[in-house]
Amino acid sequence: MSTGRSQTPEERFAVLSRKAVVLTGYALGALAVVAFVADRTAVGVTLVVVIFVMVVVRALWTLRRGLRVVAARKKATVAVAPVATPRAPSPVDRVVGDLLAINDDELPYRLDATRTPDGVQVDVRWKSEELRWQTLFVRGSVAYTWRMEVTLDPERAQYRFTERSGTAKTRSAVGPGGVTLDGGWTWKRGKTAAQRAMSVSEGADGQVQVRGGHEVRTSWEGVTHIQPADAKVPVFTVLRNHGWRPRLDWFGARLFER
Repeated sequence: MSTGRSQTPEERFAVLSRKAVVLTGYALGALAVVAFVADRTAVGVTLVVVIFVMVVVRALWTLRRGLRVVAARKKATVAVAPVATPRAPSPVDRVVGDLLAINDDELPYRLDATRTPDGVQVDVRWKSEELRWQTLFVRGSVAYTWRMEVTLDPERAQYRFTERSGTAKTRSAVGPGGVTLDGGWTWKRGKTAAQRAMSVSEGADGQVQVRGGHEVRTSWEGVTHIQPADAKVPVFTVLRNHGWRPRLDWFGARLFER
């Protein structure tokens, strides 16, 4: 997806197939209009269905490629190896040290810890995820942000947490009625389970830009993705390995740790 290197056979096929679908779609669309004008409705409907199927198949193939990009991203792995029990939990300093040890420049999120009067607050922040694209008539962007605040109580060896997530979408288009523009941020606060936010886009060569972590990638296609479980699972695995538990530990509570 980055520039400055030769394209792989799959990337060349992606470019050619995209152009083929666009050109074929225009041609079949023109034929469909002629068929409708000539009262050959069945032929026109068939051509429209063929166009629709081509677009859907091509879109699903693009989505599959995007999922492969996401699957290739580095993930933190923490083995389920208990080193303490709830009856004799590890001290908070050791717990915080193991949590901060999860940090890695290649991970899409970062952990920071701050002392508070009541204990320690661990902030888990997803690094910026933004996708911008531009086609012939449409320009848009989508950005995702996510943060989890984990409060550690050293006296009881307990933790509580909450999540904050936001999505920003903008879109401007040029049409018969002029230029249209819409967008805005949507914010949510609370615990989530199995949450995922993902966008995949294609545009003209070099007209798709992805910002993730500390890098910017520009190409003709891009994907941006946030999956809080990638950060939550290692964090809560470390806490449980050290014998720490939430105030109310039951099956339903554990669902929100994934």
